[in-house]
Amino acid sequence: MQPHCDPDELALLALGEAIDPAGADHVAHCDQCSRELAALRDVVDIGRASGGPAQLATPPPQLWDRISEQLATEPVPMRRRFPGWLGLVAATVAGILIGAGIVTLNNSGTPEQIVASAQLTPLPGDPNRGDAEATLNQSGSGYTITVKATGVSNPAGFYEVWLLDEKNMGLVALGTLSPGQTEATFPVPQGVDLQTFNAVDISDEPLDGNPGHSGATVMRGTLA
Repeated sequence: MQPHCDPDELALLALGEAIDPAGADHVAHCDQCSRELAALRDVVDIGRASGGPAQLATPPPQLWDRISEQLATEPVPMRRRFPGWLGLVAATVAGILIGAGIVTLNNSGTPEQIVASAQLTPLPGDPNRGDAEATLNQSGSGYTITVKATGVSNPAGFYEVWLLDEKNMGLVALGTLSPGQTEATFPVPQGVDLQTFNAVDISDEPLDGNPGHSGATVMRGTLA
């Protein structure tokens, strides 16, 4: 019996490349390999739809070394472990297609791409309460802001995340960042002009029931 195809053979087929005729024939008659090939082709379609380069870029040699090391060290009690190796190959295929672009999948399965980012820092003269960065993400359903924070100290009240118009000091509230929370994603309200509201501000808000900005900015950064 013809053995199941190797992951690299399925990856080549997903990219439209030719493989050994015996392997191609096996895929055509094997339900398991056909399902795995279909999953990889979905990844290829997502990568191409994201605006990646028309010609495939040659990945650096270190990438293949890391893949080989992970495959070599993974325990393989059975030859086929669909979730493990398929996820690795899928990530590789997507990386080849997209090149330097950054694409993820949101909850609806729609491709989501990072289109801008900002390092958030304290205002001049303010104490450093930790490190944070923000990214502006775009998908077919709109925009989101993701904030990742490390070592951020506890607020006097609670942290709130805002989009800021730095020229006119206009603000759009996005949501709260709980003490100890290291990452949060907030939808950007429809109709917000991201050319104008192009900065991310984190404030320390008192528990006073006032929905406005307290004026106590913890850190801020401009999306670029």
